[in-house]
Amino acid sequence: CTDSGCANPNSKKFTMYKQAFLFLVFIALVYCGKQYDVQLSKLSQEDLAAYQNYKRSIMANYYDEKLENSQDTGYFGDIFIGTPGQYFSVIMDTGSSNLWVPDTQCTDSGCAGKDKYDSSKSSTYKSNGEKITIQYGTGSMSGFLSEDTVCVAGACVTDCTFAEATELASFFAGQPFDGILGLAYQSIAADNVEPWFDLAVSQLGIDNKFGFYLDSTPNSNSSMLTLGGTNSAYYTGDFSMYNLYLGLGDYYMISIDGISAGSTSISSTSSRAIVDTGTSVLLGPRKTINSLLTALNIKSDCSNLDSLEDINIKIGSKNFNIPASIYVLKTTLLGRDFCQPLVQGALTSEYILGDTFIRAWYTVFDHGAKQVGFAKSINNK
Repeated sequence: CTDSGCANPNSKKFTMYKQAFLFLVFIALVYCGKQYDVQLSKLSQEDLAAYQNYKRSIMANYYDEKLENSQDTGYFGDIFIGTPGQYFSVIMDTGSSNLWVPDTQCTDSGCAGKDKYDSSKSSTYKSNGEKITIQYGTGSMSGFLSEDTVCVAGACVTDCTFAEATELASFFAGQPFDGILGLAYQSIAADNVEPWFDLAVSQLGIDNKFGFYLDSTPNSNSSMLTLGGTNSAYYTGDFSMYNLYLGLGDYYMISIDGISAGSTSISSTSSRAIVDTGTSVLLGPRKTINSLLTALNIKSDCSNLDSLEDINIKIGSKNFNIPASIYVLKTTLLGRDFCQPLVQGALTSEYILGDTFIRAWYTVFDHGAKQVGFAKSINNK
């Protein structure tokens, strides 16, 4: 192995290869027909998880990437760019398609305190230099394109085109992530850059799909992105699959057919909805969401938290519930509890099924078949 994951002795991939080598040595000793005393030690939880991930990836050719939960408002994963790998924490975003991280030249307040890519330290860097600007709802980034090896969960692709940010909007200042890795389709990528996941499918032969489990434990790293499939440890029952709106391979957009607070219908109008891991909340038309919040009547002091009705999203003939334990963010300050909804209205006719929805329903993004599917998350109790 010559890639950056193997060169770093602290990397998950190095640990996996080391464990595989020791296992082969053990088998060789057994078949030699001689007796040897081998001292055994218990694997740490981290090493055991790394071994299980390695075993699963060998057997089924998929990769598990742990995600950090930042106060139920964002989920970040680790990636490595270059050789040797340079570390970055990024949002795994199904609402965009480009990968970008800050460049060492960036002096904006938005780049302050973030890890920055240094091309001079990578032996696999390739210059591109094309200028790029990406606009998000919260601000923009500007910079230039480069190419290098990019690894996620030990899945390493070569000659991956990504953006080095030299300017970042003030929104990014103080945010607990370095950049964004887009997982949507190439058709919405700025400068028509081929997305990292498309390269992983073509270079590594993994299935053209991935699954998200998002937990509800702030500051934990128990959430999981599975590249190349799904992880049945995080959901129950079967998936309900839905075609993307009009079959378009742009956003992961489907049609929803209503929303209710418990048994109280708020809207039965069919609307388009984007399934987006990069949006923290359940977002919808302002008038409809205001009516929903009025019906729910969430008390800011959390006094009625245990008696709140579920939110139900109707897709086709099926209702997908979101319990209050998931759609309400509870915080404690100076000994007092405060509750606020992770549901938001906007001047739009469409919905975004963001992290609030995905925490309740494990979501598979079938990139190849242009479908998304939902199975009940173990988080939805």
